[in-house]
Amino acid sequence: MFRSGLNLCKNSGIFEIETHYDRIIQSCNTLPFLTQIHSILTTTGIINQSVHLYARLIIKYSHFFDLQTARSVFNATDHQSSSFLWNTMLRAYANSGFSSDALEFYSLMRKTGVQPNNYTFPFTLKSCAANSMPTCGKLVHCEILRSGFGSDVYVEAALVDMYAGCGVIDDAGKVFDKMSKRDLVCWTAMITAYEQAERGETALCLLRQMYEEGFSMDWVTAVTVASAVGQLGDVKYGRAVHGYAIHNAFFLELPVVNSILAMYAKCGEVEYAEMIFDCAKERNVITWNSMLTCYTQNGLASEALDLFERMKTSNVDVNEVTALILVSACSYLGSRQQAAKIHDFILQNKIYINLTLWNAMMDMYAKCADLDTALKMFTEIPVNRLDVSSWNTLIAGYGMHGYGREALQLFNKMKDENFQPNHITFTSVLSACSHSGLVNEGKKCFSEMEIFCVTKEPKHYACMVDMYGRAGMLNEAYELIKDMKSHANDEVWGALLLACKIHGNTKLAEVAADNLFHLDPHHTGYYVLMSNIYADSRNWQEVVKLRRDMKNKGLRKPAAVSLIEFNNEVHGFHTGELLDSFTRNVYQKVEQMVVELKMEGYVPDLSCVFHDVEDEDKHGMLNYHGEKLALAFGLMNVDAGLPIFINKNLRVCSDCHSVFKLISGVYGRKITLRDVNRFHHFADGLCSCNDYW
Repeated sequence: MFRSGLNLCKNSGIFEIETHYDRIIQSCNTLPFLTQIHSILTTTGIINQSVHLYARLIIKYSHFFDLQTARSVFNATDHQSSSFLWNTMLRAYANSGFSSDALEFYSLMRKTGVQPNNYTFPFTLKSCAANSMPTCGKLVHCEILRSGFGSDVYVEAALVDMYAGCGVIDDAGKVFDKMSKRDLVCWTAMITAYEQAERGETALCLLRQMYEEGFSMDWVTAVTVASAVGQLGDVKYGRAVHGYAIHNAFFLELPVVNSILAMYAKCGEVEYAEMIFDCAKERNVITWNSMLTCYTQNGLASEALDLFERMKTSNVDVNEVTALILVSACSYLGSRQQAAKIHDFILQNKIYINLTLWNAMMDMYAKCADLDTALKMFTEIPVNRLDVSSWNTLIAGYGMHGYGREALQLFNKMKDENFQPNHITFTSVLSACSHSGLVNEGKKCFSEMEIFCVTKEPKHYACMVDMYGRAGMLNEAYELIKDMKSHANDEVWGALLLACKIHGNTKLAEVAADNLFHLDPHHTGYYVLMSNIYADSRNWQEVVKLRRDMKNKGLRKPAAVSLIEFNNEVHGFHTGELLDSFTRNVYQKVEQMVVELKMEGYVPDLSCVFHDVEDEDKHGMLNYHGEKLALAFGLMNVDAGLPIFINKNLRVCSDCHSVFKLISGVYGRKITLRDVNRFHHFADGLCSCNDYW
């Protein structure tokens, strides 16, 4: 090929030579091969006769990410008056991800006096978006208007992409509305911009406008639309998008499969997501990750871990996103064994652990009752590499384990190290104060939010209401709600309702409940809590009325389940579990346990069961709460020198809490119970929460 090229140089014109070497450069599949061609073109002098070949070399070097050589090729050209070569080099920087270099190069181009054109601006704007520099993008926009390219279709589309990529969606919309000509690509870009800004409703409104102007979705648009529908959780719209994709054969494109699977996951339609996954003719790592996310987001963490075992036998490589999902699943389960297995898998497979994944693993260990490992991981990161999320994770970890003062110390250290607390930081530290009864400290932190310019959101007020409420300061909690600048949400009123249950304030509870029933009329927990408050005050008429309302609305109290791990298996226990060969011995152990505790002064708290049943039945129902069954199983199977770990999906009742304390003293066992709110560490007859939960 080289020899024919040299012969061509002797016998042909420049066009034929240029065409010949153009084909050779395009066929180069290694950097050494390209370097060899470059050398021949230079030594023969052919390169000096063709600006086109210079451009070809620049682009080809950029494909191998050798931008330094590409720039040296550019520097060797007579480029002073050629915007073509400047645009080629700019394109090489922008398309190879060297966006900062691209912007510096554009600045040099302007200083040199070379006039940009409609090919220059799209690459410059792309680099502004990649660096998230809207101010720089606006300056380029001004130059576009001054140079007269403001109505160029490609430049307008690039402006929309730039503003959207920088998160300045309203400016993107203004450019889009004034575009002289809008094709399907532009419509899709604008719809995608709204979708990525999590403005799904606006994205779908724009889709309707697109149809009114005579355009129809292609598969690229369908990917974005499915994601927007998922944000809204609109199952009906989602099925319409699914049907459209089938009708137009879009399922031949894997991104469509992945997007619709993820859409059903966000809508809570697990069975539809499973159907898409099982029927997929091709699966990549995004497909697997989407299905794993579907299980994890919908409370099916065990199913996610089972699917991961299948994924390991497929030909798909696990990536950092997979690891994040699995870590999240372990956090949900609170399984120390699974947490250790996932951590080992990440290390053995040399998955890159960036700071996001590291923080997630810290959170996983904290939620799996291994706060020591979470703290160790935190201290292993140099202070200059920590981010706000690292601090937030450990502060939250201290809080959920009842170490409020340690959380405050870490918060103060964070400020001393000049880290700026954000809204999550204050949620974590206020929650820690609430769980530890640190009212004055919590009030101080709440007032500090203004110093750090952090807006007080409903979740922060909910923490304060919870803190006041647990401390018995119900009037202060109610006054704080009335002083809120925005309307209190269900989280705020829910915190007040729980406080009223703890302290038996029926009148204020009715105020909270009325607001909750209006805000979320189908939330079972609020009806159950208010029913219990009426029962405590022996107002049976209102109890009956609330239960009738629940029945009419088809509401049922969520089933309580307590989980315990043994021999790499998770065993679940429900309250009043049916007697079978497995549970018979557990029931006998519970009965033995209760007899021994009564000898130590245990008096059952009958307020923890329905009030309208006989006392004899109350004792039976109380004995067989799921957490007691799980504890009995642990006492039977877990070696005496080892701690017992139990997870419960609801709040632990006061009677079970008392039993766990007594067991830790009488049996000399350490027990850790994670309920829906926090961790309880029982030892020597005491609980880490100091009976404050």
